[in-house]
Amino acid sequence: MGKVSVIATLTVKDGQGDALVAAFGKFLPSVEGEGATEQYVLHHSTTDPNVFFVTELYTDQAGFDAHAGSDAFAAFGAGLGDIIEGFD
Repeated sequence: MGKVSVIATLTVKDGQGDALVAAFGKFLPSVEGEGATEQYVLHHSTTDPNVFFVTELYTDQAGFDAHAGSDAFAAFGAGLGDIIEGFD
């Protein structure tokens, strides 16, 4: 199997963009320790201050599954409840 890529769209509640950036910054070191994660980058929309994108690249499906099933990812997601309005 080949590489797995993801583009996630996150919409934050009004005024919560800085909080998302801070949460992402705290989470990023755990992602950097994942051997199968090749890219994990937060991007900010140029047209909507409440929209962010995360681009992700994994060596394979098992690498993505390991990331998505990690305790660090679960804790990160749980901590976004007051920040995120929605995601795709």
